[in-house]
Amino acid sequence: MKNIAIIGSGSWGAALGIYLATHGHSVKMWSFDEDEKNLINNKRKCVFLPKARIPEGVVCSSSFEEVLDGADIILHVTPSKFVRSTIKQYKEFVKPNQILLMCSKGFEAETEYTLDQVMEEELPEIKTGILSGPSHAEEVSIGVPTLLVVASKHEDVREIVSEEFKSNTLRLYTSDDVKGVELGGALKNIIAFCAGIAVGLELGDNTFAALATRGLVEIDRLRNCNGWTK
Repeated sequence: MKNIAIIGSGSWGAALGIYLATHGHSVKMWSFDEDEKNLINNKRKCVFLPKARIPEGVVCSSSFEEVLDGADIILHVTPSKFVRSTIKQYKEFVKPNQILLMCSKGFEAETEYTLDQVMEEELPEIKTGILSGPSHAEEVSIGVPTLLVVASKHEDVREIVSEEFKSNTLRLYTSDDVKGVELGGALKNIIAFCAGIAVGLELGDNTFAALATRGLVEIDRLRNCNGWTK
C-alpha cells in the first residue's frame, strides 16, 4: 500500500481519493477552500459527489507541505488553467523519489503546452506520468467497474501505478505514448460536446456516428501536428 497525495478536491480528486482509500492506501488531499476541506473532514462528503461517502482514511488539508510530506505518489487534479500556478506553489515540497501523475485534462492557453510539458518544465528532475480515462468521477466513487490508462516514459512509473491502483473494479492499462494519451483525453471532450449537441437536436444515429468516427480521425491528425510531437 502507498501514501498518496492528491492536489485538488473536486469531483475527480475526491473520487480518486475515495477509491484509493477504500483499497487500503493512505490518502491526504489538498484543497484551497476551507469549507470544502471541513466538509470532507467532518461530514465525509464531497459536494460534487452526492452519492459517495469519503472514507475515514482520507485527510484533507490546505497545507501543501503537510499533504506532500511522505507521499509515494502525487496526483495532480486541478483545472488545467491552474496547473502551472499550483505546481509553482508546491514544487519546493516535492522530493526526487516521489512520482507525479497528471490527472487533469486540457492545455495551457498561454503556451499551448500539454500538461505533461508543464510538469516537465516546472519539475524536470521528477518522474512523471499521465492518468487518464475514459471514466466518470461519480462512477469511480461508487465502485462502478472502470478502465484507466497510465502513460509515462518511465517504465517503473507505469509498473508501480498499474500494480498499486488495480482492483477487481478498476483495470489499468499502460502506455509509453504520453502525448497520445494526453491529447486523446483532452480532444475527445470536444467531439463529445459536439455529439451531445447532435443528440439534443435529435439529428439521429447517423449524425452521431459520423461525428464520433470522423472525430477520431481529426484527433489522430492533431496528434501528429508538429506543435504537439515534441
